[in-house]
Amino acid sequence: MKGKKEMNKYKWTITGILLSLLFICAGCFPEQQMASPTPPPVAEGDLIVTFFDVGQGDATLFQTEEATILIDAGRHDREEVVSLLEGRGVERIDLFIATHPHADHIGQADQVLDAFPVEEVWMSGDSHTTKTFERMVEALEASGADYYEPRAGEEFEVGPLLLEVLHPEELTGDLNNGSIAVKLHFGEVSFLMMGDAEAEAEEEIIARSAHLQSTILRLGHHGSSTSTTPAFLEAVNPEAGIYSAGRDNEYGHPHSEVVELFKEKAIPLFGTDQHGQIIVETDGTSYEIILEHGE
Repeated sequence: MKGKKEMNKYKWTITGILLSLLFICAGCFPEQQMASPTPPPVAEGDLIVTFFDVGQGDATLFQTEEATILIDAGRHDREEVVSLLEGRGVERIDLFIATHPHADHIGQADQVLDAFPVEEVWMSGDSHTTKTFERMVEALEASGADYYEPRAGEEFEVGPLLLEVLHPEELTGDLNNGSIAVKLHFGEVSFLMMGDAEAEAEEEIIARSAHLQSTILRLGHHGSSTSTTPAFLEAVNPEAGIYSAGRDNEYGHPHSEVVELFKEKAIPLFGTDQHGQIIVETDGTSYEIILEHGE
């Protein structure tokens, strides 16, 4: 991957991927020491982060002149992600992170892998029994993309972006709490992306991470009260929060407890259910949040 620190990379067959996912277990990875993050590369140009409105699902795009990173790929019962990426001028993807194998996060991953050259794919290592998961694995094998399972404590450079992996350290079979959580640095501005990680994962992250403060927090689990605990929000201390949820969704996301917590802390909170597509533009020093609609 251009501009990224060296790491062991693999090209896996479908059988190899499935075997690795099925046999990965808690305790398989050595304990890692969390140090201060490496200073990010100098921010050149601008970073544009697009939180797509994909209903009750997730898809977020990070774009600089040098790098394109996609985190999650929408729901299995919709078909908008490829066209949304094309609308943002995407021609290739340097890194595609599938935070965990639930169908509202990898739902259109196979379509993305079919439509664009993808250099590398990250998955948590958890497996699932759904057709959606099987389609992604098959599309990954066919794509020829490199495959990797990141672990807490690792850092990577992708162009001018520094990626600090905060979770998971090891897997337990809990798909939400096994979500890949990553902090992306661009100059002085940072984004903490939590997948569907819940309170248990947040506690683990707090315990091993001394540098959680982030400019933007992408809330875990669509703004559910299972995530974004008061202790975690205090540790991250973001300037703004963003969540992805469907309008009038059956789960009641975002939950009132979370919304009230942000009000109490006087932290602005934005959601795709209320504001549609949300764009954050930054030069690495200052940033602007642009809403499709609403205030």
